[in-house]
Amino acid sequence: MKIDEIKKQLDVLHEAFLQEPDFLRLLSAPNLSKIERKEILDNCFKGKAEPYLLNFLKILMEKGYIRQFRDCFRVFREEFDRDHGILEVRAVTAV
Repeated sequence: MKIDEIKKQLDVLHEAFLQEPDFLRLLSAPNLSKIERKEILDNCFKGKAEPYLLNFLKILMEKGYIRQFRDCFRVFREEFDRDHGILEVRAVTAV
């Protein structure tokens, strides 16, 4: 199912963006044109990421919301988990 593959890729992107926060800054840099930033996304992700995901990143970048990727990721995960009956739990042990 495509949504499962998109979720996996979003998980990987989220981790990558946490490790390299400068990449999100680059995609919102005012000294680069939108065309240049789109080319960066294409060079990094075209053929590697689901087209829906790549287009979503391009929309975030074009509208100036790429720095809100983490919030979008969080909401996606919440909705995905809700739709799939997944609950987040925390286990506390004595050891």
